[in-house]
Amino acid sequence: MSTSYKNFAYVYDTFMDNIPYKEWSNYLIHLFSKYHITAGTLVELGCGTGTMALLMNKSGFHIIGIDNSTDMLTIAADKTYGNENITLLLQDMRKLELGMKVDGCYCVCDSLNYLLNSDDVLMTFQKVKEHLVSNGIFIFDLKTLYFYQELLGDQTFCDHQRNCSYTWENCFFEEDSINQYDLTIFTRVNDTPLFERFCETHHQKAYSLSEIVDLLKQAGLEYVTAYDAFTENAPHEKSERIYIIARNGDNT
Repeated sequence: MSTSYKNFAYVYDTFMDNIPYKEWSNYLIHLFSKYHITAGTLVELGCGTGTMALLMNKSGFHIIGIDNSTDMLTIAADKTYGNENITLLLQDMRKLELGMKVDGCYCVCDSLNYLLNSDDVLMTFQKVKEHLVSNGIFIFDLKTLYFYQELLGDQTFCDHQRNCSYTWENCFFEEDSINQYDLTIFTRVNDTPLFERFCETHHQKAYSLSEIVDLLKQAGLEYVTAYDAFTENAPHEKSERIYIIARNGDNT
């Protein structure tokens, strides 16, 4: 699994302020409702700083958010303080352990791309299967090979804001479909003219839909369908992100 967020966690929301989380949560809620899940308990794998958990909770779900980054969960805990319908756990998604079954599970914002080999993905799918009720639904997204090859590639990106800035040096290794990004981040120290510098390296992996379908079947989950993100259209060769829906079809 790729390195979890550390120092970057504390500026993550600042740099991700362009993500339309409300629209994304509405799409996710719509997908769950298509499969008759409109209330109950959902697990969020890779809950990060808790933004999606809050939005999903507002629609009536109890949310169990897990993440393997203490720093991300620290921020999520501040955001969700006092909310009895959101539970946060420091866990690795490959080793999910709740002691209960849930109505559904979701994993968005390309969290599954951080699993760098098929064994890790399979372990995660098996844990999801173990925790879903009969006919429980699992919804997750993935960035695509097209996105990594054509839109990121070997490029450098920058973002500068009043109290922090970053440089993102990207490299995509085609032979093993691994995307590496090296972050150099500067954050202002206590409203002074001074900035602190730190670096992190992250990796993500591109998986084909056929690989994912095979892993779902190996885990005992039923593949239902896949969509080009935020639509109900089939994925195509230029899809940048896809959503996949699976079901625990075990009715025993």
